[in-house]
Amino acid sequence: MANSLLTGVSGLASHQKMIEVVGNNLANLNTVGYKARRAHFSDVFYETIKAGGGGGAGSGSNATQIGNGSKIASVGVNFSQGILETTSSRFDFAIDGDGFFVADSAAGPAFARAGVFNINNNGFLVDSSTGFHIQRFGNVGETDSLFPGFQTPGDNSIQIPLGATVPGRATMEASVSGNLSAAANGALSQILDSSTGLTASSAAATGTTLLNDLDIVTTPLASGDFIDVQGTDADGTALNFQIAVDATTTVADLVSALDTAITGADVMLGINGEIQVTAIQGGVSLLSLNLTENAGNTGVMDLSSFNFLTSQQGAEGEVVRGAVEVFDERGAGHLIGLTFDKQLDGTWTMTADLDAAEGTITDATVSGITFGTDGTLSGVTGPDSQIVFDFIGQSGSQTVQLNFGTTGTLSGLTSIPGESSVASTQDGFSTGTLVDVNVEGNGLIEGVGSNGLRFPIAQLALATFKNPHGLSASGNNFFQGSLASGDAQIGQPGTSGRGRVSSGQLENSNVDIAVEFTRLILAQRGFSANARTITVTDEVLEELNSLVR
Repeated sequence: MANSLLTGVSGLASHQKMIEVVGNNLANLNTVGYKARRAHFSDVFYETIKAGGGGGAGSGSNATQIGNGSKIASVGVNFSQGILETTSSRFDFAIDGDGFFVADSAAGPAFARAGVFNINNNGFLVDSSTGFHIQRFGNVGETDSLFPGFQTPGDNSIQIPLGATVPGRATMEASVSGNLSAAANGALSQILDSSTGLTASSAAATGTTLLNDLDIVTTPLASGDFIDVQGTDADGTALNFQIAVDATTTVADLVSALDTAITGADVMLGINGEIQVTAIQGGVSLLSLNLTENAGNTGVMDLSSFNFLTSQQGAEGEVVRGAVEVFDERGAGHLIGLTFDKQLDGTWTMTADLDAAEGTITDATVSGITFGTDGTLSGVTGPDSQIVFDFIGQSGSQTVQLNFGTTGTLSGLTSIPGESSVASTQDGFSTGTLVDVNVEGNGLIEGVGSNGLRFPIAQLALATFKNPHGLSASGNNFFQGSLASGDAQIGQPGTSGRGRVSSGQLENSNVDIAVEFTRLILAQRGFSANARTITVTDEVLEELNSLVR
């Protein structure tokens, strides 16, 4: 009789534990990241009344055993994904998929699905309930030549010092993109042509023709004779000089003397004996020229009808303007104007300009920007692709390398039909402060500066386990590793089966009320049934006692 009482008691105890597990699930119905648990029963040792035996001719028998009740064999954890709820906090994180956030507790690494974090007074990312420091993975956010580093090498805690200064960085490279229209007109050079051509015996003169053989020379020129030249050079400089001539002077000698003296233009002899003067630079030009014979000459050369007339006016080519902001070593910004001019040979020249109050540009030009017939960038044939600044208040010159795109592609600067426009980006930034953070799905925490800079601060760590059901719950939504769970495999979110991180969201408890209420009813019925076993056993014992009265 005692066995049936003890069996009933074990059933009561087991179902009481089941009720406790269900009650704990319902109590944590709204606990962030909570994982529902389920009690699993098993029977206990058996009393063998008769052992089983084998025999010949079908005379074997089975063992006769009576059980001694039940016990809680295990409490399993349901690690299925909970519903993600959007919150208003930038430091609420949820894991969409497998994995656990890693925290540094006094007892060693702790692991949680609940991502209710905040920033403590020292600027560290911590768990809101325990203050445990949330851990990072890798060396993202440590000292970097490009971006400010807030993480300490060797310390895996994540520091997010909102309000901290983000130092500026000098511009080292600028990229220019856009289109310089293939239909743009290039600059035109002014051209002067003599009104008549030089002839000898009515035939067009050549370079080897002696001046004395020209039809306009009626008395041979001799040593000591001169041709007077007046006019203006292309830049407006006055021209007033003499060319010495004699019996040996050729037409080529005359043309060469003019070409040497007129620095802003090229002088050449045409096929019809005309002399042509072409401004070297395209654009508006002030070229003018007049040849007369010197009054003291021995010879006579009639130049009265040999006038120079403009056959082509100089005109500026199409200009495309843009700008780029360049930051100096203090983080101060300077607006640099960029002007693109199409040249006579079809190439483009870029010229930079700077307000004189801010400094000077010692190398302001990039020439020879060329394009293929398909409009793709061919390259830069000029000396270099950089501009050099001397900003006021800076210790030395600052060189900015210009990048016009990848040659043979349309990824940067192009020259195709259509409107012209240019845009630019650069790698410098001004001094600012850390005002916000953004977290990507791969766990990268990105800082946002008041200067518009976005830079990596740290990489959140996620841990996975070969047997997460073997983890030991330690309270406050944390688990500890155990021999059963295996070692934590820590890495970057989104890799090796780890889930992705969602910022501004929390994972709700995965407790299902309907399931828990059903289990609660089953536990109650089981408890009542076992209580009935005890009641019946008590009644039998009472009847047994009454036999001896």
